[in-house]
Amino acid sequence: MHTFCEWLDLLDRLLETYYTFDPKQWNDLFNQELEKVFARTTDPQHRQALERMQGINWVSYVASSVRKAGFRDYREGQEVITDICTKLLTGKLFTGFDERTSGPMDLRFKASVGNAIRNLVEKTRTRKRRLPTIPIQPGYITPDEIPDRSAPDHDEKIIDDFRELVRARLGDLAVAVFDIRMAGEDTQSIIDSPALDNPSMYVVKRSVRAIKRLAREFAASLGDSTLLRKIEKAMGDEAATAQKRVATGASRRGW
Repeated sequence: MHTFCEWLDLLDRLLETYYTFDPKQWNDLFNQELEKVFARTTDPQHRQALERMQGINWVSYVASSVRKAGFRDYREGQEVITDICTKLLTGKLFTGFDERTSGPMDLRFKASVGNAIRNLVEKTRTRKRRLPTIPIQPGYITPDEIPDRSAPDHDEKIIDDFRELVRARLGDLAVAVFDIRMAGEDTQSIIDSPALDNPSMYVVKRSVRAIKRLAREFAASLGDSTLLRKIEKAMGDEAATAQKRVATGASRRGW
């Protein structure tokens, strides 16, 4: 079981590798967790299974499973792989292993990957069913959705109008993402939030992309490039904020 300090250290390393997606770094993290399990396991059969897994390409197996599940887009696939690897490393795959009651680690790993993908696919399908069926495409903003330029506090009203458009087109999760990013904060706080249907890191990042697409359409209908730059900057600062959080955590521990 991880101590709290070990968990913080693992979280920091995950954040450091999240935006680069270096398979070697992820494999190293898996192997380190495997070694911890090996060190506290005495059962000969379990130890043999753990030895067979030393040095395997963990990420390659996850990537192959993700492709088989239908995630063909390269960028989307990378995000799904990263999300699943993060859940495996911070979940119960390693820390929940008990040689008295758990099955072999290789089967445990395969089952965990399969469950993670099935949950992700089901959440994606559920979210799509709940979203409005109005397509997002260039030129689809209606005249009624364009704010009045003569209204007082025009800039603030435009943002408010766009926020309501986000709610109508993309749902409550996207509104939460939009509000957090416009406030200059990162979206870590809403990942797995029960109030928002437990969105994964992948689902949140997908909402960011949808907001950007809608912002381009909205700004084009207004002829307002300043608005677009403001929203895209807010939506695009997630990586920088996460890296700042990593640096802050390291500073607190005197690194």
